[in-house]
Amino acid sequence: MLKYAAMETKAKQLTLFEAACLIAGIGIGGGIMAVPFLASLNGIGTLIAVMVAAYFLSLLLHLMIAETFLRDGGTRQLLELFSKYVFRGRSNAALTWLFFTLLALGFISNLAGYVAGCGETLAALTGVPLRGGHLLTYAVAAGVVFFGLKAIGISEKIAITGMGVLFIALGIGTAGADFKPLPVAIGGPKEVIALYGMVMFGFACFFSIPQAVEGLQYNRRLVPWSVALGILINFVLVLVISLLSMLVSDEVTEIATLGWGESIGQWALAAGSVFTLLAMLTSYWAVSYAMAVIVMEQLKLNYRLAWLIATLPSLVLTLTGVTGFLGFMRITGGAIAVMLAVMVVPALRNCRALHPDAEPGFDIGVFGGIVFQLIVVAAYILMAAGSVVPVR
Repeated sequence: MLKYAAMETKAKQLTLFEAACLIAGIGIGGGIMAVPFLASLNGIGTLIAVMVAAYFLSLLLHLMIAETFLRDGGTRQLLELFSKYVFRGRSNAALTWLFFTLLALGFISNLAGYVAGCGETLAALTGVPLRGGHLLTYAVAAGVVFFGLKAIGISEKIAITGMGVLFIALGIGTAGADFKPLPVAIGGPKEVIALYGMVMFGFACFFSIPQAVEGLQYNRRLVPWSVALGILINFVLVLVISLLSMLVSDEVTEIATLGWGESIGQWALAAGSVFTLLAMLTSYWAVSYAMAVIVMEQLKLNYRLAWLIATLPSLVLTLTGVTGFLGFMRITGGAIAVMLAVMVVPALRNCRALHPDAEPGFDIGVFGGIVFQLIVVAAYILMAAGSVVPVR
């Protein structure tokens, strides 16, 4: 029995890099693929300024989430955290179910975006029918999640390593291309806000935090480093791919690597397409596992049934053809972010009040004070505005 328990515990342990990749995985698919198109409407100066601001603002909220989970010590997912520290009193059950419903709708839209994007990419790359691409995507994406946290952590690590290799190859190929002048300062307030909203969405890794905390329980001091590193991975990839896309693409496409690859050659188009697939798969794995855990604990189901409920609706929604990749990404971004930002602040405050003597292994300190709490809420409300403003 003890040997089995030890093996089970080890199966859930993550290295620092695996945890960082798990955190990065949620944002990679949405941010990397969609930011370059919006960046092309704004210019290089605006892109860099927006990304630096977004990194520190998103890092603040994610570290607040990390401290809350570490200080609590027993909660495994965000809905349970909010039910424990925010939805208190007679309205607890009603508010918990309301938030669960809204969260599930946001998750389904998010996952549908990745199925749609992968399906479009597979169709362009291989010539398979679009619906066939969607079905193949679901089989691979949901299949990994079926086997649980460790399988996802390893798959995320392999996928991000593969993306790094493809990225280097595309970078070398780009060196021989005809560069176009980077846009310097174009776009109005709407374009800037839309860019900010998508960058913040690309850095939004909320639902991987409890997974990272669970996988790093053997050394809690690694948790904040995994958060900072995970978001930094997204920062570097989004910035570099946006720059290269604008430098070489005849037209920056909504799925950036497709237009980038077409401008270099057929091999680069194939490499860019595979890069796109890996990026979206990493996001699907992280998001769908988070949803499966929430469904499992909220509905008291076993993991396999929760997995099916968490993943299948995204395929069904995609097959309806309601909207495409960018549409799903922008719809999801604001809806989830505002809910989370508004809830995290009181959750942190109440958790600190109830567990003042806890030793979480990490404390965000002054950056978790009231001033920064208000800044974080305002930052995510602005992100929500960015997800709905029209762009040309």
